[in-house]
This record gives sequence, C-alpha cells and structure tokens, in this order.
Amino acid sequence: MKDIGAAIVQGASYLKRAVNEDRYHLACRASDGSACPVHAAGHVFAGFFIADAIGDALSSAERQKITSRMDAEERQGVWGYMPYAPVDSDDTAFVIRTYRMLGRDMPADRLLRFYDQDGKAFATFDGRGPAALVFDPSVENNFGLHPEVNANIYNLLADSTLSEWVNDDLIARSQTPQGWWRSYFYPGPYYATYVSLILLCKTGRREDTRSKGIDFLRESRNPDGSWGRPGGVYETSLALNAMAACVVIDDAFRKGIAWLLTQQSPDGSWRDEKIVLWEYTYREDPPVLWRAYDTGGVVTTPLALKALRSARGR
Repeated sequence: MKDIGAAIVQGASYLKRAVNEDRYHLACRASDGSACPVHAAGHVFAGFFIADAIGDALSSAERQKITSRMDAEERQGVWGYMPYAPVDSDDTAFVIRTYRMLGRDMPADRLLRFYDQDGKAFATFDGRGPAALVFDPSVENNFGLHPEVNANIYNLLADSTLSEWVNDDLIARSQTPQGWWRSYFYPGPYYATYVSLILLCKTGRREDTRSKGIDFLRESRNPDGSWGRPGGVYETSLALNAMAACVVIDDAFRKGIAWLLTQQSPDGSWRDEKIVLWEYTYREDPPVLWRAYDTGGVVTTPLALKALRSARGR
C-alpha cells in the first residue's frame, strides 16, 4: 500500500502549487449548455478546504495569497461566491472560518444580517423577508433556510461567543429516517451529513441524532472501502472526515483510508471530475441548473488530505 506520509506530502505540494498559480477555483456548467456566469470562480469557497487541510503547512506568502483574495472580495463585511455574485451566508461563513485558521481574528456577528427571526435560522441570501426550512430545489426556495448552509454557519458559531445562535432542532429536523442529512445546494447524502456530524460531535449534543448518522456511514460503505454510488473520492473523503471528527476509527475507517490511498493521481491530487459539488436552480421554465465541478481537484484533494492526516494522527 502507498505510504500515507508520502501521499500527504504529494497532495500538499499539489495544493500549494494551485494557490501559488491562482488556480484554486471551480468549473461551472449550465444544464442547457449556456454560459455559466460563475465559471472559473469560487476561490473563497475552495480556499476554506485548502486552509482546513494544510493551513499549518502554507508559507507566509501562500497564506497572504489566500487572505488577499478574500480581502479584495469583501463587500461591507460579507462575501459571495465571487465578486459579482450576490453575497450569501454560506460563503461568508467559509471566509470567516478561513481567516481564523490562517491566524486573523474575524468577528462572526456579521452573519447576523442573514438571520431569520421567524425561522430561527440563517437564510442563505438576505433581503427576502421571513423564510422557511426547505429541501426541494426551486427558484423560490433558493431564498429559504437551507440545512447544510446552517450547519456550516453553526460550525463557526459553536467556536465563538455566538454559540447560543446554534439551532439544534433545525439540525435534527433535517436528518432522514435512514440517518443521512438532507441538503439543498449540495447534491447527495454525504456533504450535509459531513457538516452536521462535525458540528454535533464538536458540541456533544443530540447523541441519538449523532449515533444514527454514524450508523448510516457504517452501513452505506461499499465492500471495497469507498462511499458513494459508484464509490468516489469526494464522497469517501466526506464520510471519513465525519467519522474522524466523531472519533470513529474502526475497520470501516481504516479500509476507507486504504482505498483513498489507491486513488491519488500522479500529480498528487485526488479528483472526482464528474461529481457535482453544488447545484443552483437558475430557472424553472424551461429548467436551467448551474452546476459546479472540481475539475482541478482543489476541494476533493484537501478533503482527502484532511482524512489522511487524521488517520496518521490516530
């Protein structure tokens, strides 16, 4: 089996090159073949995953490249997916978390502009009035309360003086009877499960909800050690990172790590180029979806690296 230490070094080198060459962005394709206005964007989104995986290994110059881009894209204390996209709470939370990992204190209270008092949760986009928790994508529901976005925000708030704004009930209501969490913008069962379990295992709350989620991860693993249908690096990495956050270092975890080591590309990256990372309903009649793809491996690679580093640390 490939040496885990060598795999980590190769993966980190790949990500450092991506930062230095300013190519840590995502591709976007529209479902009808039209131009997607946020193609080759999302640096502040991908930057979070890079900092989360190798923030301690970035040089001062590399840290400065990431923070300088976030500085340039700030709009009155909040952020969007790119400079000309609407500001949103999800990317704002990612950016604040990235600043903190890279050593700059950033207040979390600027997220309160997105708070919906009636729903007791954070809307992804602001300015639309009272909103409800929604799971089914539509143009109207884009302006609702989205479970995986709130879980991301709660992961920030749980480590701040605003922990009382974390709504455990919303997290519990978003879990399916099978144990995985519903998501709105991020397709599949694993992303929302990953952010929700990290939150719950960090706070130690909702033991029954946590146990059901961990059971889902154990039961949904493929015989070869991977997760997903078919097994893929992105979903496997999400599952492994959720398990590591909950200190579930069992045979399923070890087999998943072994499978992940077989999937590294010669250039040091891990890629799932056909996986849709996020999906936005732009129009319904006729339907047009904007979908983001990690063609450069700048989200999948850090997720895989974070899982491998957790395994080595254990």
